[in-house]
Amino acid sequence: MKRQVVIIISSLAIMIAIGLSIDMYLTHKEIMDATNACNNLNGNPIVHKEGLVSNWSFTCDGL
Repeated sequence: MKRQVVIIISSLAIMIAIGLSIDMYLTHKEIMDATNACNNLNGNPIVHKEGLVSNWSFTCDGL
């Protein structure tokens, strides 16, 4: 019984870690894509990030 609980909790922890890693990667990719697009338009990208998860804002100044 205890072994099953440990396996379930460990599996949940791994799934949460994988989910957070995927979210952080996709957030980084979105920011880089937006920054590159702004640079291609000769703009000045301004990114404000808060925390480790997908809480960010983007502005392309100078257009």
